[in-house]
Amino acid sequence: MADTFVTAHDARMPIPHAAALAAIPARLITVSRAERMRTPASMFSFWLQLRGTAQVTAAEGSFTLHAGEWIALERGSMPEVQAGRSGLTLGLTLTPDVMHGALDSTDRGLLPGRGGVSLRERRLALRLWRQCASLPDEAGVAAVMRGLKPLLKHWQAAQDAFAVMIERCPGRSFHRKTRIFARIQKARLYLEGNPQRMLRIEDLMELTRFSSWWLSKTFHAVYQETLQKASMRLRMQRARDLLQHSQLSITELAEACGFHDPCSFARQFKAWHGETASSWRSRFQLTVAVNGAGPASLMGRA
Repeated sequence: MADTFVTAHDARMPIPHAAALAAIPARLITVSRAERMRTPASMFSFWLQLRGTAQVTAAEGSFTLHAGEWIALERGSMPEVQAGRSGLTLGLTLTPDVMHGALDSTDRGLLPGRGGVSLRERRLALRLWRQCASLPDEAGVAAVMRGLKPLLKHWQAAQDAFAVMIERCPGRSFHRKTRIFARIQKARLYLEGNPQRMLRIEDLMELTRFSSWWLSKTFHAVYQETLQKASMRLRMQRARDLLQHSQLSITELAEACGFHDPCSFARQFKAWHGETASSWRSRFQLTVAVNGAGPASLMGRA
């Protein structure tokens, strides 16, 4: 797919400074209206959903982006972004050298993870993205790097919630803590991107290059919950989603959440929610039928 940018009317046209971007390993991207885009393995990537939805499939798993949500993925993730029919996704791919070259030396840069932004922040991101896309043809590498800085700083601000978790990471220096956090985030993304699978610590060890002991200890320190509890929480969340939006039987639903034994699933679901899966589904359907309430009405019991 050729480099593109979005006009006020969502028209598509070539980026004017494509030649300048070719001189450095960075790329501005849009994916819209059922298009598909795959990122090279050597690139860090940041994706912001402006409207509609998009499906992101990467080494860490599969993720659905809704309007206002973003996901950042490390090198080696090779994400494939598939826009929905009305979806519009902004993307930026670049190498760590370009990222840190465009930012100040004291900045933490962009880190892998997921989050969301307000409509106002979304509009500002689009404006900054367009400014990058409107650099003149004769702009050199230095100008392009300067042009990228406001957009990178804006997206970095969207990750401000990471600051507390970075401080919980082991390490004497801020940069050491940041590097460890980036690796442990890959483990968290893997859990979020594979809620249908039972936790295998070996998969996370391979992804993060941490030992089992170091991974478990650091994950708990950073997120204040164990790997096992995080995995089960995400699988139970998937179970609720399937109970709400599918007609799968309880046995089929258990398999879709990584449980080979329906009885084991039933015990875990009741332990987490205080009632059986069948009862939870019936209560949800009754609530919707009576007053049109959505999932939020059940979160107090979830």
